[in-house]
Amino acid sequence: MKVKYWLLTILGIISVEACLAQTYDKVYIERKNVDTNNSIYKVGRNFYYTYNIEDAQGQELFVSDKDKNILTSNEDEAMKAQMKWEIIEPLKGKRTNRRQTEIKFSFVPNIWVTSFTGVVENEQNIWVHPIRMLFFKSLQTAPYPYIHVDKSIGYTWSDQMMIGDYWSSPLWGEWKKGLLLDYTYTITDEVELTTALGVLHCQKVVSSAKSRLGETTLVSYFSKEYGFVRMEYKLLTGLEVVLDLTKVEEVEIE
Repeated sequence: MKVKYWLLTILGIISVEACLAQTYDKVYIERKNVDTNNSIYKVGRNFYYTYNIEDAQGQELFVSDKDKNILTSNEDEAMKAQMKWEIIEPLKGKRTNRRQTEIKFSFVPNIWVTSFTGVVENEQNIWVHPIRMLFFKSLQTAPYPYIHVDKSIGYTWSDQMMIGDYWSSPLWGEWKKGLLLDYTYTITDEVELTTALGVLHCQKVVSSAKSRLGETTLVSYFSKEYGFVRMEYKLLTGLEVVLDLTKVEEVEIE
């Protein structure tokens, strides 16, 4: 019985690791000062985003308030909420991703809907793991927000990741077992972007994730003050998801 119990436990751990595994082997992750030297995603900062979703025909869709894993065209049934990123100090030994700053995702005012993941910020690169729940786990199939620091227009880099079929869905792409994503990123421009926080100087990063199913894309706009202020995703099924930063607040840490 004990052998069977431990075997099931090990298989369960492997299964969880497969769902949450992240490679992105070329991302530089520091060994020390994981939180203390961040200038953007620093502990005590909260970032609020609105989101807009359209299908391949340009029809506006909404995350259903009844089942937050699906979409609806009826605005009256929509989950009316903003996405909130809280940069927090995790409890000792409870960091979700080793050597990554902790992000708590929630939806205001539905703060009981939460998810935890990580962000990497250092002098070489900034990389954000997207939310892992509800409809928005679809973003696992697209390039992650990622930039190499202090690079000029035309700079290009690449990476890879394998994701399990836990992330699969008829809404944004179906597959069995693993799906290998080949990423390409290019800094294509520097723009003055009008946002809810004012006009911000941003680097525009155009990225793609190619797989046996096709291609997803992410166009992101990066501000040295506020990080990724706009993210424009296009998924395998033609769905387009746009996240726009609307507010940043500082919370006093006790």
